[in-house]
Amino acid sequence: MNKRLHGLDLYRIIGCAFVIINHCNSKVLAQVTPKSLAWYVTVGVIFITKITVPGFFMITGCNLLHRDFDLPSYRKRIVRIAVDLLVFSLFYYVWRCIAHTYPVGVPEGASALQTAGIYITDFIRVLWREGATDAFWYLYTYLGLMIMMPVFQRVAGMFYGESSGPVDASSENVRFANLGSGGVFSRRILIRTILVALIYVSLIPSICILWPAAALNPNFELPMIVCAVMYLFIGHACYLYRKELRAGEGLMIRDLWLIGVFLAAFVVNMILSGAEYRVSDGTSFVSYSEIETLFMVIESVAVYCFLIKMRADGAFGRAISFLAPATFGIYLFADFVCSNTHLIYWNMCRFMNRLFAVAIQDVAAITAALCIVLLLRLIPEVRKWI
Repeated sequence: MNKRLHGLDLYRIIGCAFVIINHCNSKVLAQVTPKSLAWYVTVGVIFITKITVPGFFMITGCNLLHRDFDLPSYRKRIVRIAVDLLVFSLFYYVWRCIAHTYPVGVPEGASALQTAGIYITDFIRVLWREGATDAFWYLYTYLGLMIMMPVFQRVAGMFYGESSGPVDASSENVRFANLGSGGVFSRRILIRTILVALIYVSLIPSICILWPAAALNPNFELPMIVCAVMYLFIGHACYLYRKELRAGEGLMIRDLWLIGVFLAAFVVNMILSGAEYRVSDGTSFVSYSEIETLFMVIESVAVYCFLIKMRADGAFGRAISFLAPATFGIYLFADFVCSNTHLIYWNMCRFMNRLFAVAIQDVAAITAALCIVLLLRLIPEVRKWI
């Protein structure tokens, strides 16, 4: 966008903290009794923290889809993500092999060369098929989005029209969009496209959690827009309607209705979680926390539209600007700090309620990740990668 939006940077900062909180929180859910206070709190935390990934996708769509097509810059982005995926997957693989989380069958009496070959082959398998750590599913998705970004940018160029200002029909953004008598596509088409996507990748799957018989023929759903792309174009819609949203102009009392929408969607998700628990006889109860479900979409978009309006001046703005560049690095180290702070949780449980214990672990893990990244970013050659 033309100006830096501190609200979106704040969303990134909150999102990275939520990634760590969600991963630390998950082990508590396996230990508490269903329907206890701790169970409700833990499930509630899941429904709050899962807004992270939709936020990242929407920020990507808002910041990148409107930009001019620039192949060299996106080639650099793809290389950066691919290198980070390779290097940090190797980091997690070696660490978990040392910790015996990834047992690799090495025959007794194997030579050093044979052992190295077995580990290298296994690492390639893990990198290609599984992912070296749970959090990296997003990194694979983001890499795919970056590969497809030039195509998405060209498609996004079709949605400039009407009140968005004069459009040069010969420009690269819209030269192929002269379809029918309308000339250039309008922003309304984008909204209709998102609504259709919401039906097929959000509403219908949400219904099918409780009523599996409502599922459509999968071959009919196959051509539809996938979840990550839907969020990407929601972010782009927010860019096109940035004036109507008052992006970066500051929050007002009347904007609190968005927080009301978020809380209402959160309450509905908690109710649906209880319904799923009853329908499944207790075998599942957090399916509605998946990012494609309808009320998670509503939660995420409500928070996004609220924060995009925010204006941060003075020390608060400087703090956001200082922390925002470290968010990607914090994400890369999230699973590492979560795993290595578990002992804090277990030891604290001896003296206090487990919810307070996991909160202390959350603070320790977030602080550790931030310190690691800030120290690494002091090295110029490392800073450009994380």
